[in-house]
Amino acid sequence: MKSDQRASDPGIRIVWWNTGLSPTRDPLRADQRHFAAAARVLRHLSEVGRADVIVLGEMAEHSVKGLRDACPEVRRGYTWLSAFQAAGRSRFSVCVLSRAGDLQVRFSGAIVLEDDRSVTRVGQLFSARCRAGHPPLHLIVSHWPSRLHMDRRDSDRTHIAAFLRRWIEDELLKIDAQANIVLVGDYNDEPFDEGLERYLKASRDHAKVKQNPRLLYNPFWRHLSSSKHHHPDLQINDAGTYFHPGGKFSHWHTFDQLMVSSALLFGRAGWQLNEESTRVCTLPEVTVGDGADDSFFDHLPIVGHLERRAT
Repeated sequence: MKSDQRASDPGIRIVWWNTGLSPTRDPLRADQRHFAAAARVLRHLSEVGRADVIVLGEMAEHSVKGLRDACPEVRRGYTWLSAFQAAGRSRFSVCVLSRAGDLQVRFSGAIVLEDDRSVTRVGQLFSARCRAGHPPLHLIVSHWPSRLHMDRRDSDRTHIAAFLRRWIEDELLKIDAQANIVLVGDYNDEPFDEGLERYLKASRDHAKVKQNPRLLYNPFWRHLSSSKHHHPDLQINDAGTYFHPGGKFSHWHTFDQLMVSSALLFGRAGWQLNEESTRVCTLPEVTVGDGADDSFFDHLPIVGHLERRAT
């Protein structure tokens, strides 16, 4: 992302980053060194990336305080909304930062799948509204179970995706077929996995989404290749978002993704996806994927860019 983009475009940039600072199993994992490194990432996302909304995953009160102390510029420039809730034996661990003065972001509710055996965190719904009065955005943030605990072939994974699909239909699209919906998070699935494509119905095909506006669109299909363009400014794909040093066939996986409703893809209701600048964020200050087994950060942030359209 170029630092001068915001001056010519008054849109919204939504960032997701699985920080790893406070995972559920170890909420006090991070220390001052990690907060200092994460603060450099936040400053980069704010100053260079000009992020309007920054959604941080794997957070807790401990890491919110550590980040706020380590990054006073972002502490002052953004409104911080912690959304920590119990969900069975687990908890939601999301903190949402919105640029002060530009946006109002509010927590609307948790999306939870309950059965006889367990409670599963499916997502959290937030509403984002510009103070200028543009149509609101429905922001669904998710962090689905790790593949360490739920294999990619486990039917429970597709059950989660199917549940969220039904929820979106019943709670959003039945009320407003042109709803501006953004899904973002760490799904621990690739774009081509059955849960996201078949059950959540997130397509890579513009024509199919235009033909069937109930489909979602997933622009992160293109970020599955490590092919490098000889000119960095012309690079349109990224190798992935999550680095696993022990990967059998690939170190990189595209687990962190942003998906949008048909209305957002085609600009039908006030906002339109800018696909070119919706991608993985580069972090010159912090190394991810250097092959070190003890590397603290293993996820790169991603950004989705929405442009305003006349209604």
